[in-house]
Amino acid sequence: MRTRVFFCAFVFCFIATQVSGIEWSRCMRWKAIGNCKNRIPSWYFDMWTLRCKGFMYSGCGGNRNRFPTEEECNKSCLPKSKRKQVCSLEPKAGKCKAAIPLWYYDPESDKCRGLIYGGCKGNGNRFETCLKCMKRCSGHNNARKICKKQTKEFLKKYNLGSDQQRKSSKWPLGIKFPFIGK
Repeated sequence: MRTRVFFCAFVFCFIATQVSGIEWSRCMRWKAIGNCKNRIPSWYFDMWTLRCKGFMYSGCGGNRNRFPTEEECNKSCLPKSKRKQVCSLEPKAGKCKAAIPLWYYDPESDKCRGLIYGGCKGNGNRFETCLKCMKRCSGHNNARKICKKQTKEFLKKYNLGSDQQRKSSKWPLGIKFPFIGK
């Protein structure tokens, strides 16, 4: 009985992957940056979060779980109902004038960068915190360290807060500055 159930499940899964066009043998591999010294913006499918994430490919070696665009990764590894490009969208500040500090993913650097969002329009490549952005879009293991550095650069670039506030990551009135996140 168990053998029959297992066999039926296997056949069902095999047919489902053939019909859906998902390349499981390609997508269910670990991210592999390769063994050369180049930095080529690429995408891989993260089997734990079931999302495509950016990384820097070295140019040689690696494995087949590597795609030139987020769109191609999503197309190869996700069913149509789950596909949504977010991380590869060009950042858009929007047309309004609210000046909300947010984060967007930059695939060229494989890092999240600060963005002053206007409060309306724009697109999905904007995140409340740097860590949320990095967790969604990047395959970096040291996201917290990157976010601390990016936050300091962002604060300095837009001259946000006083020196003391920049050091403590606090807005005036004690509101938590939404950059590093949890």
